[in-house]
Amino acid sequence: MIRGIYTAASGMMAEAARQESVTNNLANIETTGFKRDLATLRSAQERTVVRIGDRDTLRAWRPVIGSLEQGALVDRIYTIHEQGALRETGAAFDLALEGDGFFVVETPGGPRYTRNGAFTLDADRVLVDDRGYRVLGRQGRLQIAAGEVLIDAEGRIMSNGVEQGQLQLVSFADNASLRKTGDNLFAAVTELARQPFEGQVRQGFLESSNVEALAEMVKMLAAQRAYEASRRALLAQDELLARAVNEVGVVR
Repeated sequence: MIRGIYTAASGMMAEAARQESVTNNLANIETTGFKRDLATLRSAQERTVVRIGDRDTLRAWRPVIGSLEQGALVDRIYTIHEQGALRETGAAFDLALEGDGFFVVETPGGPRYTRNGAFTLDADRVLVDDRGYRVLGRQGRLQIAAGEVLIDAEGRIMSNGVEQGQLQLVSFADNASLRKTGDNLFAAVTELARQPFEGQVRQGFLESSNVEALAEMVKMLAAQRAYEASRRALLAQDELLARAVNEVGVVR
């Protein structure tokens, strides 16, 4: 019965983690360039089950009758890097990426990667993101002179026909190794192999999040029902344990 309580409790914890992931996805459904998360589960370590009272006196072992799982655990939180839909804004410094890749911004913690291209200019006419972090070009920061700004598909920035620099655009062989750090930014956990950016920049567009509200609501309901089932199982195990303690073996 104690084993049953732990098994049910592990199921509740796993489903709570799934609900937290789905809730975060739904909260960021309107966040530009947001990538949804997916919590995957795995079974806990299996234990061998032997038959008690049927010991082989000659070989001193008990017959194995099977195995028993010890509940469920959260295996990993995966970020799904599918591209979101592009929406047109017409703003000169609203940029979206078509294809696999990231903009690079300079933060106090080092370079970070983002799909959020809602950029603007600071007081020094340096290109920054919506948090005020400087957007990096191939030669460092991008300071843009006044004038009509055009940005081509390769990220070259022109102001009144004069080139101001080129966006630093990166892609990785394995996006699964990137870690979310907040503010819609990613960090490379280890030194990742970079690949040439083979997509294109779209000026006057922003990328929507790749969260599908209906699909996330279905996941939320499934997680809630699984959580409730585990809770009922835990209560049943607790009740059986209480009866065993208070009733079994009572002298009458």
